[in-house]
Amino acid sequence: SGPDDRLGDFYCEAAIRACANNTEDQGQGPATRVYRRVVETPPGAWEPRGVTCYPNLVGDDAGPQLTMAMIIEAFHDTPFAKPEVSSQPEGNTTLVTLPTYYRVDFADGYGPDQVDTTDLLGFTVDIRPRLDSITYHYGDGASLGPTTDLGGVYPSGSVVHEYAQSGDFDAHAVVSYGGEFRVNGGDWNDIPGTATITGNPTTITVMESSARLVNGD
Repeated sequence: SGPDDRLGDFYCEAAIRACANNTEDQGQGPATRVYRRVVETPPGAWEPRGVTCYPNLVGDDAGPQLTMAMIIEAFHDTPFAKPEVSSQPEGNTTLVTLPTYYRVDFADGYGPDQVDTTDLLGFTVDIRPRLDSITYHYGDGASLGPTTDLGGVYPSGSVVHEYAQSGDFDAHAVVSYGGEFRVNGGDWNDIPGTATITGNPTTITVMESSARLVNGD
């Protein structure tokens, strides 16, 4: 066998994975077999010379190649869902030293386990974001994370913060998305790297409470 053996619009997941974790300097594939033969009449037999992660340096007889670099770029172009912070007591209003419960919901866009489909060189590429971590920023200098906890409401929620003083504080969450991809409905494979998405701030109003003795007469 050799480069004269054509398979049409063939896609090999193993070829993508073989170079997936390389840097640009190491070549990001897809992994390509290299052959050589003596130019004569009739042509000599093809001889295998190895495998390279630099298909663009071998020649363009095979036509455009779907590469991991293209898939990574498509991943970062995904319109990711931003994390939205809400708190309890309701209305994003709480009291000094009162345990305040936080949770994260996801706004419009592609959030964890949702699938964004795109076309690359005629291949159908599905990209599925994965929640790697969340970091909560409470607006008073304190934070929690990275964690995978989406928080919750009283009394079962586990993302809880107490403010030491009154005021308005802009709380927000930062999400780190990993991702997976598949081509033409094949198996899912990991995408190297992550995408960091910062949510819009939610203003938390912290008030003071005071006790007053009242004459019952």
